[in-house]
Amino acid sequence: MVVSIMVIIERRDLDNVLNAKWLLLYGRRKTGKTFYVREKADYFKYFLVTTGGSIIELKSNEIYSFSEFIRLLPHFLSQGRIVVDEFHRLREPFFSLLQGLSGKGRIILITSTRHYFKRIVGSSSPLLGLFYIKEVGLIDPRDALSFIDRLGFERKLAVELAVLAQEPWLAPAIEALGENVFSTFGDSLRQTVPSLVGEIFREEERELTKRYWAILEAVADGKSGVGEIARELYSRGLINKETNSAVTPYLETLIEMGLLERIKIFGKRRATFKYRHISPVVDFAYYLNAKYGFFETEIPEETVKRLLEERMPQYVEVFFERLLAREYSLQPVRIEKPELEIDVSLVRNRKLYLVAEVKWKEKIRERDIRKAEDKLEKIEAKKKVLIVPDRRALPRMPEGLDVIDWKTALSFTTYQTSSPGSAR
Repeated sequence: MVVSIMVIIERRDLDNVLNAKWLLLYGRRKTGKTFYVREKADYFKYFLVTTGGSIIELKSNEIYSFSEFIRLLPHFLSQGRIVVDEFHRLREPFFSLLQGLSGKGRIILITSTRHYFKRIVGSSSPLLGLFYIKEVGLIDPRDALSFIDRLGFERKLAVELAVLAQEPWLAPAIEALGENVFSTFGDSLRQTVPSLVGEIFREEERELTKRYWAILEAVADGKSGVGEIARELYSRGLINKETNSAVTPYLETLIEMGLLERIKIFGKRRATFKYRHISPVVDFAYYLNAKYGFFETEIPEETVKRLLEERMPQYVEVFFERLLAREYSLQPVRIEKPELEIDVSLVRNRKLYLVAEVKWKEKIRERDIRKAEDKLEKIEAKKKVLIVPDRRALPRMPEGLDVIDWKTALSFTTYQTSSPGSAR
């Protein structure tokens, strides 16, 4: 049964910094920065800077010109904490005025531009050193799972809904529809993902060219190495030479935008990386587009649901990789050899600490357990884990492996908030 509650996912990464006197939040579009601050932070006034440069105070709906806002800013700060959302749309003398007001009052700045953020807090910026800075990305897997638990879902379904709930904009649909969200997923993806990616490029002042689009499709279609990606773009006639250097700058830009991430291949003398989408939801949309022209062609919802079910084990692997990495403060890597590929590999101080095999299906057979035992026996690591939907479905407990299921993962979701206090 789904319990009706306010759609808000408690976020440990933000709860731990909201008390900072001077706080700067940045991250790509639709990661829930504005919503969370508006709902959870204590503030006197909340200002939103429009693309046209107007400044709207959201509590009173008052509109300020830039000159009025600059004149009144010291007064606002003296009255209580203020929030300035999309502050990068302002100009001088706002930044110099902030430098002059350093240490006075409490303020939260929010921006959806990553490249601009780096520029305004760089070595020559007047804002350097004034703010406690926090990047806002996808929902922490532990918080996504806690949210789904509060809705009353359990077992395999709970984890799969939590995979989607990492994208905050899907939380209302998950709350309203529950399991049925999988049956209505196509329309949401088709409408939202291209707009989201377009907004990210506009905010970053970049042109969404065919090369960027092709890379997003190629990565979603399983081409994770830079050579594979270059080969794909060359075959489409988008680059003149099939070389790594022809695509590396584009990959770096997509990483800076928060769309892709790179994972180091473990055990290579020369640094080698695999690339993947940060968001499983964006990945799935581009996978559908690469295979079926999804953004321009109608695909039956039952087909979308079936394809998501096929891809879900892959997304669950990444979900548990991130969950365990954050729970144990570890770094993800990939072990990829012709004779050995591990689902989850995490290192500490450059040494393997945790490896895991994921068997994401309702019925786990004896041969599944034996295969995981044999594979992980070949790896030297402090912790070896078998991840399944529900341990009660196992025909036996594996030898030498810990078992993590939905309930074990749920035990990782509790946390104590800490505070940076007066950090600036």
